[in-house]
Amino acid sequence: MIITDHDNVAGGLAGRKVARGYEDFKVIPGAEVTSRSGHILAIGIENNVPTGLTVEETVERIHDLGGIAVASHPFSSRVRPSLGEECLKTDGVEVFNATNPGHSNSRALTLAQARGRPRTAGSDAHWARTVGNAGIDCDNPLEDISRGRVSLFGGYTSSWDMRVFNFRQLASALANRPLWK
Repeated sequence: MIITDHDNVAGGLAGRKVARGYEDFKVIPGAEVTSRSGHILAIGIENNVPTGLTVEETVERIHDLGGIAVASHPFSSRVRPSLGEECLKTDGVEVFNATNPGHSNSRALTLAQARGRPRTAGSDAHWARTVGNAGIDCDNPLEDISRGRVSLFGGYTSSWDMRVFNFRQLASALANRPLWK
């Protein structure tokens, strides 16, 4: 399992520590880094990457930390900014995001296929109920993603769960506190 919090590796590091108590279960830490142009998944890093860098600078920092960079929801209509075609500057492109509308995923898939870019999927889970709605299956994500050796799986997060998520975001913003607490 890959755990990425927004702009912070703490959740992935905590998950890895807990996973040590379970045989045959491994957690790879990372972060969903906010670049100037949109979100980039930094998979396999143990230190935070500064936010607000260009895509190229963000990818370089991720590589310097021993990780790989995957464009997260590059054509999202719900997250701004989104990478769009700058997703081609990363090691892989998320072509299925369980919380994206279908047309956003289709645009990412079409571009990645046309340019021969490695493809991934993700649940984009912000609470336990939606963990695993979508993802990848492979032996070693740090090697297999960039080589295109992953199987994608999953389905869309239900409209009810998306409504609950949107309500929680609104309530969190009104309370001016993180929604995961």
